[in-house]
Amino acid sequence: MKFLAVFLLTLSLVATSSFAVPFNPPLVLSMQEYEGAMTSSDFDYNERSEADLSVFKPAVGVISYFVVVFGFVWSVLGAKELKDGGDNGGAMLGGGLGITALGALGMYWAF
Repeated sequence: MKFLAVFLLTLSLVATSSFAVPFNPPLVLSMQEYEGAMTSSDFDYNERSEADLSVFKPAVGVISYFVVVFGFVWSVLGAKELKDGGDNGGAMLGGGLGITALGALGMYWAF
């Protein structure tokens, strides 16, 4: 039961931090005021924000991939245990699916 509480707390913290408002300013087009026609070169904008250039994103993506694989294998073992009439099959299946979802969220954030 403690595992489930820790897992839900971790999942809620990860989900809220991925949807939080970034600290860097948004990419807003700034217009120059002058008389005449405007062209596309009159807009200043950044191609990528500083948050997209993080060094940790590829590492998180690779680790999340392995977490997805582990969660999927754990859920398959849980389904097999549940089919055989084991006592812990439902918990293993639910935990495996939760770990798979957590890894998928990490992969979504990283890539």
